[in-house]
Amino acid sequence: MSHWERLAAQSQTHDESDYQKAGYRLIMEQVLYASDARSRIAYELIVRHRKEYDTLLAQIGMTITHNPHMGYVVATPGQYVAEKMRLAETRLALVLRRLYDDKMHATEIVAGEAFVDMIELERAYKDLLNRELPARTLLEEQLQAMKRYGIARLEDTRDEQRLQVAIRPGIVDVLGETALLQLAAHADTPEEEDADEAA
Repeated sequence: MSHWERLAAQSQTHDESDYQKAGYRLIMEQVLYASDARSRIAYELIVRHRKEYDTLLAQIGMTITHNPHMGYVVATPGQYVAEKMRLAETRLALVLRRLYDDKMHATEIVAGEAFVDMIELERAYKDLLNRELPARTLLEEQLQAMKRYGIARLEDTRDEQRLQVAIRPGIVDVLGETALLQLAAHADTPEEEDADEAA
């Protein structure tokens, strides 16, 4: 009997595939939030069976961080995962992390998330990187990548012309001190985004 089968046998509500899917989802999405309907079950299973998931992820060189106050779990690799991040995504991630920190210090965080509109994002991008914010289509592609990393999402607004970005609390763990140093070094390289260089 496999380990997941044993857990499923003790549970009245979950079967073996639920435990497997929870682990897979954490690895693929990197951050799972209790507040997200589609990841709530996986989040709860991982928190409830943390020891088992710690052991599982350790075998592939990842560690789990649980932030119960903000309601999320993060899987972080020993070797920084964002080496697959394109240069343009790296730059945007750095700006988002800085904006999150600024909002945190100004106590402008709502349910763990920091909200910024395009004007604020554009200003920060220019101030921090001395570059223009990418065109809307390209920016939305980059924000989709940030969503995959579990660090940001586009917020629905009534005004389609005024997009709003929700920077998620997991950004603090996904872009920890070591990752920030690596990303900052990469973001300063003179290569253009067209080269599709990975961070």
